[in-house]
Amino acid sequence: MSQVLSPSSDARAAAPVDIPPSAQPQASLDRSIKPPTRGPAPRSSRAPDIPSWRRLGWQAASLLHPAGAARVLERLWFSPPRAPVSVAGQQTLDAARAEWALVSGRRVRVYRWGQAGPVVLLAHGWGGNAAQWHALVAPLLGAGCRVVAFDALSHGASDAGAHGTQRSSIVELSRSLLAVAWQVGPVHAVISHSAGGPATALALREGLPVRRAVLISPPADMGRACAALAWQLGFSPAVLARMTEASAQWLGMPWSTLNVPDVGRTREVPPTLVVHDRSDREVPWEDGAAIAGAWPRAQLATTEGLGHRRILQDAAVAARIAAFVRD
Repeated sequence: MSQVLSPSSDARAAAPVDIPPSAQPQASLDRSIKPPTRGPAPRSSRAPDIPSWRRLGWQAASLLHPAGAARVLERLWFSPPRAPVSVAGQQTLDAARAEWALVSGRRVRVYRWGQAGPVVLLAHGWGGNAAQWHALVAPLLGAGCRVVAFDALSHGASDAGAHGTQRSSIVELSRSLLAVAWQVGPVHAVISHSAGGPATALALREGLPVRRAVLISPPADMGRACAALAWQLGFSPAVLARMTEASAQWLGMPWSTLNVPDVGRTREVPPTLVVHDRSDREVPWEDGAAIAGAWPRAQLATTEGLGHRRILQDAAVAARIAAFVRD
């Protein structure tokens, strides 16, 4: 099923967590089911603007020194950026009860809000942090949920992961998620953004028991996204193959495991809401549509004009997610 969500007129006016539910802005929601129009051509997530001279350099390196080029591509792909923390995000974290979870002796920062109700776990994306969920915490509390967020290893306030502060992976995001889930559970629902979607899918594949899942702007296939990035940068297919084969060794699993639609085809997954903006320039809308089409009992809610990040701050999106989680 597909829905089109009408964005709130003031997506940035999210209430702090101490405002009662009655004071929350009312979301504007178009509940009519509309056939999706043809979207933009598939794009790579994290698509950069690459100067032609740099592409030529990596093309040459692919021919002359493929092993070194593969190491460069691996470093580029597995190095998470550092997202800033907004004032509203920091205020939301300050209102939480903070604690630690452990992944192989490494500390994952955990934030909790609320005293009663089912637990909803929030999983940020690549380079993200728990503060990015500030606009969703109050609506979930208003829906009667307890809310838990975390900073994955090598992200936010958490410790460095197994490969240091400058390297992480979807696998490490997923292990952080699982560690937090076991500590705060039972978990009723997981809500993820961007690369948190594949991390959530991997956790479900490994047995995480939840009753609801929400995937916001999720990439469908990390292998395909990496191949698109390699092409944009100028790395050859042979270098890409060398990199994925080498990284699969330390990831502990093949890249095919990170195909999100396949998880729904091969494992039992909970009822899922996929929320994706048609103008998302980092992860194409088609990725979310592919996941919703492959996962049984999944719904696709399409937004317009919110992009990849503002979608997290929209009141209509937050209201739709809160209603789905408590449905």
